[in-house]
Amino acid sequence: MRRIASLIAVTVLTASCGQATTTTSTTSEILSGTVSYSSQEIGSLPGAVDLIQRDNADSFFYVVSRFGTIQRWKPDGTIIDTVLDISTATTSEGERGLLGLAFRQINRKWEAFINYTDLSGDTVVSRFDVNPDGRFVMSTRPTGAEIIKITQPYSNHNGGAVVVGPDNMLYIGTGDGGSADDPERRALDKTQLLGKILRINPLGSGYKIPSDNPYVATANARGEIWSIGLRNPWRFNFDIFGNIWIADVGQNKWEEVNVSSGTPKIPGGRGKSFGWSAYEGSHIFNDDVDSPDAIAPVFEYEHTGGACSISGGAIGTNTTTLGRGGWYFFGDYCTGMVTAILTDGTSTVASETVLKDLGNITAVRSTFDGMFVISLEGTVRRIVSTRQGSSVESP
Repeated sequence: MRRIASLIAVTVLTASCGQATTTTSTTSEILSGTVSYSSQEIGSLPGAVDLIQRDNADSFFYVVSRFGTIQRWKPDGTIIDTVLDISTATTSEGERGLLGLAFRQINRKWEAFINYTDLSGDTVVSRFDVNPDGRFVMSTRPTGAEIIKITQPYSNHNGGAVVVGPDNMLYIGTGDGGSADDPERRALDKTQLLGKILRINPLGSGYKIPSDNPYVATANARGEIWSIGLRNPWRFNFDIFGNIWIADVGQNKWEEVNVSSGTPKIPGGRGKSFGWSAYEGSHIFNDDVDSPDAIAPVFEYEHTGGACSISGGAIGTNTTTLGRGGWYFFGDYCTGMVTAILTDGTSTVASETVLKDLGNITAVRSTFDGMFVISLEGTVRRIVSTRQGSSVESP
């Protein structure tokens, strides 16, 4: 039977100060310190879904629009330039579009990877060279060199995250293919690339499958697979220790945060199942499939009070969220609420409301020195945390 993680209830007191910028003060009974939060709007890009800083030495970051553009911004929201425009090569209908961006440094040279939906509705991950100053190197192919293409049977659950792991490999989050209820049971099927986290080593174009991927020697399994059993891992991250954090969008009752421990050399999630569609969260869903060794979520919340879809996620540090280093921050698309949790790796030991009423949240993202919330209308807000006293934190 699947291990069910226990959730430890924490009383959280919230109050709004009623100022122009949304402010919420939170206090947890089991923590010795108090952190107050506020948000500051720094800019807007229609269709914004992602925000990435390439390197801690950069004085800028990138904002990604699902309509097909990537801009560079200064930390105060000033637009520097548009480094990519593939708006004529992607469709932004429904859950499609330009959905993710990642950077990798190889032999002191930078390259960028984008995850987008092509005009046929399929997922494409492609590659660009990047100049030292952060500008993309354009080629005759405006969408870059194709690394991998994945056929999408439906218009939703396209995933969208593309992440360079601590091992410098490229990780790709794929949804289960769409429709509803995982109709073709793809998420736990190792012959399918959908409903997974994939791990590949990109080349100039195309890719190699790393020899230490978990299913390389498994008959009929796809060697690209790193993790299975995911519904729509819209955003996932690795922390400094190599642990993987996944905000997996639920079906109709439960939203979940998954964590798998790892190291910088062997990151979390290797050969792991996160249960979908045998489970939604920790609850049995499709009883005609099973995943007995699935990892239960460290946190889940029900579709009550208007909640509907988790929008992950970023791990706080004492630079990005003072007093909340090691906490995981995520939003809900429908309620506009940002929540932070502290976990021991198997269950949640504290949770608190960070901010409320921020619209339809599409992502919570962080740079090396900031935490940001992005909403559907394109507004980008910086989360500001102020420590009122000492607090208990994980590293």
